[in-house]
Amino acid sequence: MGSAEKKFSATEESDSKHPSDWGRAMAVAMSRLVELAHEAGDVVEDENLYGEDLHLYVTETDHGANITMSWTPSTSHSRGPADEDQ
Repeated sequence: MGSAEKKFSATEESDSKHPSDWGRAMAVAMSRLVELAHEAGDVVEDENLYGEDLHLYVTETDHGANITMSWTPSTSHSRGPADEDQ
């Protein structure tokens, strides 16, 4: 099963309620999406997020916000590097 048939989701916490402070949590969640794809056996790198639709869901916590990023990779990202040379 290629990653195009999978959906990955990662949640990170920000200790601020201000959107301008959520960058670190968003970046960690995005990196975790790539890690999850690797764990699922897919050959992807951070660059595979370029041009992809990433979904953001924010929930308020007592002291900040939970940032959830989800990603359903396109079919072109389920191929390995050898496939791209052909």
